[in-house]
Amino acid sequence: MFDVSIIMPVYNVSAHLPRAIQSALKQTKMDFELILVNDGSTDDSGLICDQFAEEEPLLIQVIHQENMGSGKARNAGMRAARGKYIYFADPDDYFKPTLLADNVRLADAKQAEVVVFGYTREAEGNPEDRESFLPRQPHFYTKEGFRKHFRNFYHFTPYALWNKLYRRQYLRENRIWFTDQKLGQDALFNLKVFKELQHVAFGRKAYYHYVEHAGSAVNRYREDRFEMELNISLRFKDLVEYWDKKAEFNDLLKQEFWNPVYLEIANVAHPDCPMTEEEKVEWIQTICSEENIQKYVIKQDRREPNPFRRLLHQRIQKGHYAMAIKLMEKRNESANNYRKVFQKVRRFFTS
Repeated sequence: MFDVSIIMPVYNVSAHLPRAIQSALKQTKMDFELILVNDGSTDDSGLICDQFAEEEPLLIQVIHQENMGSGKARNAGMRAARGKYIYFADPDDYFKPTLLADNVRLADAKQAEVVVFGYTREAEGNPEDRESFLPRQPHFYTKEGFRKHFRNFYHFTPYALWNKLYRRQYLRENRIWFTDQKLGQDALFNLKVFKELQHVAFGRKAYYHYVEHAGSAVNRYREDRFEMELNISLRFKDLVEYWDKKAEFNDLLKQEFWNPVYLEIANVAHPDCPMTEEEKVEWIQTICSEENIQKYVIKQDRREPNPFRRLLHQRIQKGHYAMAIKLMEKRNESANNYRKVFQKVRRFFTS
C-alpha cells in the first residue's frame, strides 16, 4: 500500500505532459504511485506515458482507454489506486516537490478526510506573471463545524481537485465517484465529498501551479454548457437542502444559480457561437425562465462588488438580454485587446 496515489487523466496534452509527470516524480520523502490514465489521446500523450513508465516501472502505472472524458478516466484511476490518500493532478499543470509530504503529514496529524492547500495561478507562457492564494480557515473536526463555516470554505476554490488531498477510505465508504458529465464533473465530485465531511485540514502554503491555457474547455464555445452548469447549481441546492441550511445559505444559492446564466452569456458571446443575434436573445430569455433562475437570479438582488457583473445582472433582471450579450462581447473584445498589448510590451522588455 502506498501513502498516496496520484491520479492524472491524460488527453492530448503532449506539450505539457512531461513537465506534469516530472513534477510528480520529484516528490520528496514519500511512498507514492503515479497512475496515468490515457483517455484515448490522438497525439503523442499515450506514448509519453509509456516512455515514463518504462523508466519508472515501480512508480508509474499507465491505463489506456477509449475517450470517455476526464471523469471516467479518474474513476479508472481510483479503481486501480492503492494509496491511503488520493491526489488528482492535471496534466497541463505542475506542483512543488513537497506537496505530498507536507500535506500527508498534515492529514495524518489532523486525521483529515480532506486537506485543502494553497496554489499559484499563472498564465501560459508567462510563469513570472503569477498570483498565490492561501486558505485562511481554521481546521474542522466535526460536521457541524464544517457546515457552520461553509460560507468561508466556499470562497476558496471549493470545486477544484488539484488543491485537495482526499482520504481514499472516506471516498470508498461514501461511494464517491465521478459522473460522466463532460464539464464540471470536478464540482459534482466535490459536492458529494462535502455531504458528510467533518475532518478538514488546511495547508497554509502554495504547492500547486495552476496554469491558465487559452484553449482550455472553459474558454471554448459549448452548445451544452448551460445544462451542465445548471446541473452543478441544482446539486448544490440538493446539498444545502440535505443540510437543512437553505435559508442560511441563500446568498450562496444566488451565486450558484447566477453562475450558469453568466457563463452562458459569455458562451453565446463567444466568436465561435453559431447562433444569430435573434437566436442568442431568445436562448438567454429561455434559460432565464427556468424556475430556479427566476427565484434566485431574476427576483433577487445581488450584492455584487464587481461593477461589470452588477451591471450585467441588472440588465438580465430587466429583460434587456440583447444589451447583456453586447456588454459581454465588448468586455471580451477589450480583454483580448489588452492581453495582446500586454504581451507585446512584455516581449519588448524581455527580448
